[in-house]
Amino acid sequence: MNFVIYSIFQVVIVSFFYILKKTKYLPLFISLTSIYLLFQKFDIYLIGYKGVHIVSDSVSFYFILANIICTVIVSIQLTRFHNLNTNFFVSLTHIILNFLFISNDLFNIYVLLETLTLLIVLLILSGEKFEYKLTGLKYIFASTVAMNIYLIGVGIHYYKTGTFDIQNLSGISELLMKSALISKAGIFLFGLWLPEVYSDSEVEVSALLSSVYTQSVLFPLIRIGIGKDFYFLGIITFFFGAIFALLSKDLKKLLAYSSMSQLGLMLLNPVIAPLYVLIHGVSKSILFLSTRYIERNLDKERTFSIFLFLAVFISFFSQSGISFTLGGYLKEQIISSKMLSVIFSFVTSLYAGKVFSRNIYYSKDHFLLFLFSLILIYPFFVDFISLFVVLTGMFVGKVVFSKVNIEFRFSTEIILTFMIFSISIFSLFGVI
Repeated sequence: MNFVIYSIFQVVIVSFFYILKKTKYLPLFISLTSIYLLFQKFDIYLIGYKGVHIVSDSVSFYFILANIICTVIVSIQLTRFHNLNTNFFVSLTHIILNFLFISNDLFNIYVLLETLTLLIVLLILSGEKFEYKLTGLKYIFASTVAMNIYLIGVGIHYYKTGTFDIQNLSGISELLMKSALISKAGIFLFGLWLPEVYSDSEVEVSALLSSVYTQSVLFPLIRIGIGKDFYFLGIITFFFGAIFALLSKDLKKLLAYSSMSQLGLMLLNPVIAPLYVLIHGVSKSILFLSTRYIERNLDKERTFSIFLFLAVFISFFSQSGISFTLGGYLKEQIISSKMLSVIFSFVTSLYAGKVFSRNIYYSKDHFLLFLFSLILIYPFFVDFISLFVVLTGMFVGKVVFSKVNIEFRFSTEIILTFMIFSISIFSLFGVI
């Protein structure tokens, strides 16, 4: 109960400072105060037997920790580019995510995901450009379709069992809920909205969406259960995202497809996924924040300050699974096949190589981003094969693919059509 009371207290604080129009440091303050919540352990029903069920365990811990660290990283940049509404919605969304990460019943998860949808749309709309309005509409259309299907699954389960218990799901209700969550997470053809929304939002909003907001949907998926039928889906999602990232012309869209690719990787091992969410969140926060300072058009030359270059370099290294990084260590734990791990690392490093440039200058700017990137260093993981594979892949990506840049864009109609088609196939057969 302390968790709930403390979170309500945070909401009151956020509302109070928003009324006073003093929100410059609010996201940073709220995320730091959430550290207290990491030390709460419980398993209780708030309303009746098999009603609102909240649990704080090791899975909750890593998701809440990812929420805290990623929000802190982005909040520091938000103090430089202060926007009253953006800061307010970031703070509220942080708190609602914490609530989601302790939820263990189907209906409570639905309510919180819908609340997050509203807050994320408002966060996207807090930007002043017209394309942000279109992006917000695209996101809300896709999310509404997904969550309506999830609610149908919940209704079927309640009709059959008389509870909202998240355990022992089966049949069409389980498949509907899983396919809806996959769509909301932005996986494969279920989630073509993801690159469009990531690339057409404010930099800080994109950083939060990629680092923790979208990945948060993995939490209920893990609670429901990710079976072996997700393994193939994870592999094709990885390659689908990686290929589009490799061919993308826009840096933010490259990073968006990279996020889709990494989400596929997380589906391969639900046990390691919570910790990988944390590491991926840190690297993606840094990479998306860097797009404010470097050229997005990959046809043009890019210039890096030395510390920004190092931060981006380390983040891409971690995602590629190179030696001496946490991303590399966790990738070895996620993927049981050494050959598959090598292939994944090589493919990831190909599009990473497209981003880098020789134009580096010395400056003290972006030193904090570099410091945060050091979280990704893990000197106890030494694998010279991965070191060779990633460096070779980056070289090939730079030499061969740096001039292969294509503009990809999907309309709202195409996004919804592929989403509904994919959900139908998944729900009918249970396996893709």
